Amino acid sequence: MKKLLNSLYITSENKYLSLDGENVVIKEDGTELGRVPMHNLEMIVSFSRTGASPVLMGKCASIDILIVFLTPNGSFLICVEGKTKGNVLL
Repeated sequence: MKKLLNSLYITSENKYLSLDGENVVIKEDGTELGRVPMHNLEMIVSFSRTGASPVLMGKCASIDILIVFLTPNGSFLICVEGKTKGNVLL
């Protein structure tokens, strides 16, 4: 099976991302809004100010899922990425 840049976009400001097993859980004010299996994802882009759990960020870094945090207006804040593979000098 070939992965084809499957990305999860969180465009609302009050969403919080957490991890439950092998699923990304989307929450707002403590209530669960949805779940997305991690094996389908290559990237998570969040326009939310509430962020994501450290456990989710660590799991994504270990299985090479890129997490990008942007402001609600779209300005870049930070990118969480796993280890670099191959020769870092090249």
